[in-house]
Amino acid sequence: MMTSNPRTIAERLGPKWAHVAVECLDRVDSTSAWLARAELKRPTMVTAEEQTRGRGRRGRRWASPPGGLYVSVGWKVLPGTLIPPALPLVVGIYLCEGLEALGITGPRLKWPNDLVVNGAKLAGILVESIDNATEGRSFVIGIGLNLQTPSEGAHLPPDREAIGLEDIGAVPAREVLVAAAARAALEAGSLEPAAVSALMAEQWPAWDALAGRVCTIEHANGETCQGVVQGVTDEGALRLETEEGFRILWSGECRVRGGWE
Repeated sequence: MMTSNPRTIAERLGPKWAHVAVECLDRVDSTSAWLARAELKRPTMVTAEEQTRGRGRRGRRWASPPGGLYVSVGWKVLPGTLIPPALPLVVGIYLCEGLEALGITGPRLKWPNDLVVNGAKLAGILVESIDNATEGRSFVIGIGLNLQTPSEGAHLPPDREAIGLEDIGAVPAREVLVAAAARAALEAGSLEPAAVSALMAEQWPAWDALAGRVCTIEHANGETCQGVVQGVTDEGALRLETEEGFRILWSGECRVRGGWE
C-alpha cells in the first residue's frame, strides 16, 4: 500500500487552494474524525488509503477497505454558522464535473448524498458541523469514492448496488482523483448560501438521477411515503409527487422502484 504524495496533490489543487494544508495517511479511523480532532489553523485536506471506522449518514458504517479513496476537508467557522441544506448536493455537482473532466462518463446524483453511475453507487458525501470544546466549531466535508466494486455489495438489491471506477474505465492516478475530490469540497464549501441556491437552480437538473422516477422515501422514524420525484428545491429538499399531492422532504433514505432502466 503506497501513501499518496501530498506535494503532487497540492500541485493538482492549483494556486487558488495553495493555502490548504494537505495530509496523507496510510490508515485512520475516519478522515472526517481525524479533522474533528485537529487544530485546523488553516483549511486542511486529509486523505487515507484505508479507514477502520468510516461512516455515512445517520452514523452508518461506510465500507472503507484498502484501495478505496477517502478524502475529507475541514476548516474553522464562526459560532452560529449554519450548513446550507443543499451543500452535499453542491459538493456532488462539483465532483461530477471533476470526474467528467477526467474522462469518467455517466456520473449522476441521487438525493440526498450519493453519486451513482447507471444507478449503482460510486461515491458518498457527508457534510458535518462539529463542535470541539478546545478548538471551536468546524465544517467537515467527507467524500468516499469506490475504486473497485465493494465485494460486500454483491448481493444488494438492484437499487442499492455499488460500482467502482475500475468497472467504468481507466482509473486516473490516485493523487489526481484525491485533488478532484478535495477541490469539489473546497469549491462548494466556499460558497455563500445564496450562491448555493443559485447553483442548485442552474445545474441540478443536469445531474439529477431521480427525476421522473417512482421512489419510496424511508424516514428515520420508520415511516415511508412513495411518489414520483420532481427534482429538488433550490435549498436541497426533495420534491415528491404523491397521490395526496406534492410533498417537500428534507431527509430520508431514497429507494428507486421499478429499476433504473
